[in-house]
Amino acid sequence: MRLRALLSRLVLPPAAAAIATAGLALPAHADSIADFPMVLLNITDTVTVIDGQSKTVKFDVLNLGSADAGDVVIGFASRAGLGFVPPAGCSATACEIEKLSAGERRHLSFTVRPSAGASLTSYLDVTASVAGEESDDMRVTVVRTTRAGVDLETGDLPDLKLDRGQSADLPVRVVNTGNATSGRLAMAVIAEGGLEPLLAYRNCERDDAPELSAVICVFDQTLAPGASYTLPAATPAKIEVGADTPGPADYYASVVAVGLTDDYLKAFSKRAASARGAELELTPAAGAGDDEFADDDLNPDDNVSEFMVAVGRSDADSKAIGATFRGAPGESVTVRVGTQNLGPTATVRAGLKWMGYVHVNVPAGVELTEVDEWCLPGTSPSRLDLDAGLDSADWVCPLLDQLPNGEKRLFSFSGMVRDGAHQAGFVRVDGGAQDTVHGNDKATLDVVADAGESLPITGPSAGLIAGGGAALLVAGALALRMARRRPIVTVAG
Repeated sequence: MRLRALLSRLVLPPAAAAIATAGLALPAHADSIADFPMVLLNITDTVTVIDGQSKTVKFDVLNLGSADAGDVVIGFASRAGLGFVPPAGCSATACEIEKLSAGERRHLSFTVRPSAGASLTSYLDVTASVAGEESDDMRVTVVRTTRAGVDLETGDLPDLKLDRGQSADLPVRVVNTGNATSGRLAMAVIAEGGLEPLLAYRNCERDDAPELSAVICVFDQTLAPGASYTLPAATPAKIEVGADTPGPADYYASVVAVGLTDDYLKAFSKRAASARGAELELTPAAGAGDDEFADDDLNPDDNVSEFMVAVGRSDADSKAIGATFRGAPGESVTVRVGTQNLGPTATVRAGLKWMGYVHVNVPAGVELTEVDEWCLPGTSPSRLDLDAGLDSADWVCPLLDQLPNGEKRLFSFSGMVRDGAHQAGFVRVDGGAQDTVHGNDKATLDVVADAGESLPITGPSAGLIAGGGAALLVAGALALRMARRRPIVTVAG
């Protein structure tokens, strides 16, 4: 399997991880869009076990909601002959977790060892429940194989807490739990935007994708069955937080290990022929074996070790931008309102616990005919009134993406001017914990009726249609709670 294809299997679009985790560190006063526990499983759907061996399956239990989860139970229903051994401290059928805090991730692992007479395909059902109500479930297919194969695993990496400009070494460890020798090895360090992988070695090359950075290092070394490799202390893999990375937020990163074909190694050697500097090498830690070459990995999911980097609060002053509906009575007018980030850092992305937004209050002297597709009727993300349609005077426009220092996010509102003898509306921005300057959080949204010939006040309900589209977008963001996989990075090769 080519490196690009394998790594593409191992990681989902970065927005999934970013939206699911960003903002989990924000304080309780911020406006929550998921004010309840949301306990999910991050576990592979297939595991392959070499006949006569056992296989350890690592998985995570995550609470992506904004409220603590009590009485959490992880249930197991295994088939006879599967040789299931539950996680440490758990019974054969369940793990009981008294409390899983909002934003907490708990690492667990179990082992399976199908008996020689068992079916080649068996199943293990894993469920998660909170206070007796099921919140997630997953069927894990266990495949027993009699063929030789490589099974690379990366060791667990700890979550980190770093300030802007700080870096940390990554204690990388790779082991081959299969019964065949790997091809030449490659290691990729992948990081969400705001983090920087630091591997400036001549056998490493960058291959960045939108919102992700990746450094891929290729080693002219193989890994025998039972053997493991680490990185020497003198040439570590490092991760660094950018000098202007916004927070408070958690950022995703991972280390991926794969075996390579000889063809890939030759192509890489040509690209790196003129590279200079130190070479990153692997240090054998244990094991020996035969020289059989095996390209495909039996369990590619555990080639990945994920970790999070928590970054503390940075300042980002959110300024509201107002406007004026100006025109003759009956005239159709469009205004653009929203926010500008005055910095000094970017804003954080929206998360399930918190979402920045602009609240638009439309003056009564305007009859709306169309509203920006990103805006919904309501006063905040947790106080929506989707049935109100264009009759609503209040609209919520979510700020889902990072807004760099100095940039604006504007939303369009169109309406017929009726008259100017009404109290002005307003535009208010909620910039969350990053915004400590509140004198510019609110701006006026006014209406001025100029003298002139009156026009009929008519218009299609396009805003209602647009609002419905935005509702689907917000629903789609919330549906990410069902995602179990990792962010995708595409690596050339």
